[in-house]
Amino acid sequence: MESLTKRILAIALIALLGTGIGIGAWVFIGQEGGIPWETPGVSGIPSNRWIKVGVLNDIGEIQGDHAWEGTWLAAYNINTDGGVDINGTVYYVAVIAEDTDEAAPLLDVTKSVSAAQKIIHVDGAEYLIGGFRTEALKSYIEVVMDNKIIFLGTGAATDYFAENVVDAYSRYKYFFRTNPHNSTAMGGQIIPFLMYLALWGLPFQAYMQSIGASPADPYYNTTLPGLYWPGVLPDTRTKNQLNVTQVAILREDLDWTIPFAAAIEGNLPGFLNLTKIAYPITATSEDFTGYINNLQSLGIQIVIPLISAQGGIKMMSAYKALEPNFLIAGVDVQAQTSEYWTDTLGGAAYEVYSHGFSGLNNTNVTPLTQAYYDQYWDVWGHAPLYTGSGSYDAVYTLINAINVSQSLTTTDIITQLESYDRNNPRINTSVTVQYAATTTVAEGFAGAHDVVANWPFASIAYGQWQPDGKQYCISTGASSPVSFLAIYPDWVTTGSLMLPPWGINGLYSL
Repeated sequence: MESLTKRILAIALIALLGTGIGIGAWVFIGQEGGIPWETPGVSGIPSNRWIKVGVLNDIGEIQGDHAWEGTWLAAYNINTDGGVDINGTVYYVAVIAEDTDEAAPLLDVTKSVSAAQKIIHVDGAEYLIGGFRTEALKSYIEVVMDNKIIFLGTGAATDYFAENVVDAYSRYKYFFRTNPHNSTAMGGQIIPFLMYLALWGLPFQAYMQSIGASPADPYYNTTLPGLYWPGVLPDTRTKNQLNVTQVAILREDLDWTIPFAAAIEGNLPGFLNLTKIAYPITATSEDFTGYINNLQSLGIQIVIPLISAQGGIKMMSAYKALEPNFLIAGVDVQAQTSEYWTDTLGGAAYEVYSHGFSGLNNTNVTPLTQAYYDQYWDVWGHAPLYTGSGSYDAVYTLINAINVSQSLTTTDIITQLESYDRNNPRINTSVTVQYAATTTVAEGFAGAHDVVANWPFASIAYGQWQPDGKQYCISTGASSPVSFLAIYPDWVTTGSLMLPPWGINGLYSL
């Protein structure tokens, strides 16, 4: 990965209480970290005509680097298109970043809080974008809310942040999540995909591969006579044709995975037995070898990872070495990167992972998707992570609200942001009408400043790394006999599910 060099920001936050006067002062020591102000695409613009957008994320790690890249690219496009005219004065987007160090295995939230203090009090950012790790964002979002600054969340999925808006609107009304949709909603979208894999995808693909069928076969993604599905199709299966009953969750022990795993477990159909493993974020390669061996010994057929940090490479390296008889299909943020194949030395093969449509080539899910993907590649030399696409769209959402309201006043911008809903959506890079800002997901509570879930709004895309070293957007069953389980249409897909040649427990031995 060609990431930015890791910035080490040594910031000391010192509260100085003057005797008898109670004055607080912040002293920032060693302001080496982060990325300084720039106006991408234009120069010589006086600072009084800057729309000052700051990025808070882990600069030097993939999540933060992509958030910066998406923010910068949106600013570049807006600026080179002539900026934004507000009541006769043309303004341009200026961007800056501070390193929150929030991807560190041993999290120190004081660094994240200090980064937020600096970007507000020293850098002078007027609008903020970012957030990735829930435990860190929970701390520094309070600094942002104290200062009544609009914050567009582009990385942390935990329901908590949108729930704050509902529970204490006057304080948290400045928070809007533009990416991803929340943990509960994503967990709910995994269930139908898991059922599709268990009831059709795995047994059918195993059968077709066992008879040497090619994905070009007209029946490869459609029908298999006599395939069993409980309560719907007759049980005419052969002994080894269908027996997907064992699934497992392998999750990093972080806050965001708790509601996600709970949503999966709470909605799991009765014919699937669930094994759960929560591992520390400090887990080693040797630990992952142990997890994979344990899951294999239990006869697991589908493993659902919930991984946002460094565990993905370790997991798939062990998978390649051990060739266990199960498919890995779930959330693995590292798997989204175009460098993942190299990072795993090809161990990524056969992994299925959640992604954003704008991070997968040729999905063409909106009129903006492919042009954005191509430009991102041209500028940065790799495909965008979800934090990159989310940040790119967040800048455009913010600037649109400023332009429509013809105001730089926070309350006016909030009013405009709150107008984006199911009936007044914004078309962005990832799904047909994404980022409706005021209606949330699964719980259905209004006013949460969250992303509307489910197609054609915010939908998980499922990618798969295949043996040719490429990523493909695969079907969720729209053309299968269980098409009612599909979470998006097949016209956005670019490939077919492939199973590892060493086979899946309980299915055809290939």
